[in-house]
Amino acid sequence: MFRYKAGINVSYIRQGYIYFTSLRYGELHEDKQRKIRQLCHECGGQHSKALFEAVTTETPVDLICDKHYISKSTYNKILREYYEKFPLKL
Repeated sequence: MFRYKAGINVSYIRQGYIYFTSLRYGELHEDKQRKIRQLCHECGGQHSKALFEAVTTETPVDLICDKHYISKSTYNKILREYYEKFPLKL
């Protein structure tokens, strides 16, 4: 479920666009999928799989952190970077 993240320096409307675009990953053209994967790799680094799962599924944060052995602060940091670096036009 989409919720505005006040700690991310991106507007409500832009966050909604990023959230729903990323969630539709499986429906996107291969080029757009590649851009999302690259952005996850760039922002997530060694935690790119956790970031990819976070932005392309509705899996709860706690489960992602436990599954990928990352702290919530690390999760929030890489998610913020993903949202702030997401291209204006995918």
